[in-house]
Amino acid sequence: MNRREKIVAAKAEKKQQREDAGFVSELFPKVADIAISMKYAQTGVLEPLTRTINFSSRSYAVFRVNCLCSDCVEGGFDFTKIISSMVKAGKTASKGEINCDDCASHECSDVAYSISITYHRTK
Repeated sequence: MNRREKIVAAKAEKKQQREDAGFVSELFPKVADIAISMKYAQTGVLEPLTRTINFSSRSYAVFRVNCLCSDCVEGGFDFTKIISSMVKAGKTASKGEINCDDCASHECSDVAYSISITYHRTK
């Protein structure tokens, strides 16, 4: 499979995953917002790239973030288990490192992350 075919297949897979996952409000009814902040230190790049991805209760409950490596088509950073365990424990913040799934490129590196979760107020 060439690169273009891989990209098309990856987009179709991502769309199906979103539909299968449902919404954050369905999976985690108590959660109002989730923010994932990442610091991506790519090999050979002096300044690490920072990015933040926000999820609201109306977002799809897919917490997989694409890798920024140009050679990485099928890899990414899967925060699903981390977020699920945070919600289960009622945690509002977590920090750590995660590495890209399925990327063998030397450009890829680990990502330092910080996750914050805001819960709906209970009356």
